[in-house]
Amino acid sequence: MIRKSIINSLYISLAATILASCNASEESFQPLADGTRAVTVGMQLGVSGGIASRELTMWDGAQQVNDMRIYVFRCPKEKFGTSEEAFTYYIPQDLKDDNNKSYYTVTGFDNRKPYYSYEHNNKPQQYSYEFKSYLPKGFYYQFLAVGRDDKYVSEAERSLNEVSFAEGTTLQDTKIELTSATINSAKLGTFRCTEFFSGHLRNEKTKQDMPILIDEGREHFNCILTATRNVAGMMMYVTNIPTQVEDNTQDIASPVTFTPTRLSIEVTGLEGATMIDTKSVPDVANDLVSKNAGDKGYLTLGTIDLTLANGWAKDDTKKVFTRPADDDKGWLENSYMVSNFMLPTPVGYMGESKNFDKSKVTFMLHYSDDAGHHRYDNIKDQNTERILFPIETNHIYSLGIKTSNINKPFDLHQNNQPVMMDMTIELEPAFDKKHEFVTE
Repeated sequence: MIRKSIINSLYISLAATILASCNASEESFQPLADGTRAVTVGMQLGVSGGIASRELTMWDGAQQVNDMRIYVFRCPKEKFGTSEEAFTYYIPQDLKDDNNKSYYTVTGFDNRKPYYSYEHNNKPQQYSYEFKSYLPKGFYYQFLAVGRDDKYVSEAERSLNEVSFAEGTTLQDTKIELTSATINSAKLGTFRCTEFFSGHLRNEKTKQDMPILIDEGREHFNCILTATRNVAGMMMYVTNIPTQVEDNTQDIASPVTFTPTRLSIEVTGLEGATMIDTKSVPDVANDLVSKNAGDKGYLTLGTIDLTLANGWAKDDTKKVFTRPADDDKGWLENSYMVSNFMLPTPVGYMGESKNFDKSKVTFMLHYSDDAGHHRYDNIKDQNTERILFPIETNHIYSLGIKTSNINKPFDLHQNNQPVMMDMTIELEPAFDKKHEFVTE
């Protein structure tokens, strides 16, 4: 039987960067009676176009970031560098006086139009941002940047709209709070094209944290903030979905041919618990995985509804589902993308998480219809033939990605007879391992 090609890209943990350099003002400010001084912090804060790994077919290196926030954390200088060191969330008085805000907003990222890095000599998108605040002396200060790119997510599905945590929450627990908010939001359904970005002050060469100290004598500060976007999510980008497949769950000797109404990617062996700086993500993560996996023992990561209502038609000659190209989203003709989330593992725990190879994670393609027919195809490494893969990411909150790294489809005019098709899938974790996959 001649076979055709479906092209499907599954990505886990792609990376881009947010760059921010900040300098305290050159001016001197008179301190308050209690010694608190006013500091003006100016930032050049930008988002990388993700040239190497983040293109969406017709959006070469485009970003559309909105809702960029800056949160303030501090640690007493006498505890810095000791076993008692902890940076806690601090809301400066000027924010409280401004309608009781809890973060600074970088208004340059307003989601008005995509930013194409290739149109700017491959330079990241940057905006100047400045805020003035009276920061009490005797503390080291950290600034946490959190941004979002979610052009195609409805207002109701945005999981960073009103993330809140109490003043005094540690930077570590803040990350877990954001993770929890993402997981809770994911319960509502599949997300499309949502990406979160974050980072705090550190030396990019040594990767050591570089907070600034507000104390006697020193009034001028130079700092560099680099935040990363490592997507803790998955994407299914498919072209040339077959209109006829054979049921492989019943009589294998005389298989039933059916027209699928849904195509899903499912996974077995996925454990929900993970670690962030030695702390576990909230238990709700495990509950979510268990609830979705159910008695069948697998978790559905993404589903495409192959219905007329969802824009699909059938080409009876080529035996594929068809739909117009979507220039707005950068989807090719007859293609579609869905995305969902996966739970994260920080870099320091790579190889030790519950989602490593020992968990025997297996991906499957699942075709189904409303009459109860099913076809499952294991996804395997075309080089090693293995079907078990590690799932790890090194970021704390992200949903969905976009990419143009797809293979050229077969010529359908020359190969239009088969019932089943080959599929190529790419898995690209943030820790620079990449696998090429095909279905059985």
